Amino acid sequence: MPAIPQLPLSITETSGVSVCAFPAEVDVTNAGAIRDQLLRLLDDGAGPLILDLSATRFCDCAGVGAIMRVRRRAAERRMRLCVVLPSGGAVRRIAVMTGLTRRLPSAGSLSAAHRALGTRAVLG
Repeated sequence: MPAIPQLPLSITETSGVSVCAFPAEVDVTNAGAIRDQLLRLLDDGAGPLILDLSATRFCDCAGVGAIMRVRRRAAERRMRLCVVLPSGGAVRRIAVMTGLTRRLPSAGSLSAAHRALGTRAVLG
C-alpha cells in the first residue's frame, strides 16, 4: 500500500475563517504542496484565509511564489486573505524585500489578522 503524503499545513476553521499554519521551513521541497493545498481549499469554497507564518523561521523564493499564486486565486474568487508575519526575523525581511507585504495584507499576530479581515478570533 503506498504511503499517504502528509499535508504540510495545519488548517483550522474558526468563525468561518480558515487559519493555515505554515511549517517551520518553507522551501522548494514543500512549497508546491503548500500551494496546492491552499488552492484546493480556495477551490472548495473556503471562507477568508489567514496564512499563519508566525512559527516559520525560513521561507525561500519558492514559498513566496506559492503565496503569490494563492493571492491571485483568492483575488479571482474575491476572497479575503491575510498573512501573519513575525515582527522581526528573516521571514518578514524576505516578505518585505520581495514585495509580498505590498501585495497582500499582513499582520503581526493572529488576532491582528482577524481584525484586518473584519472577523472575530475565538479563543479556546
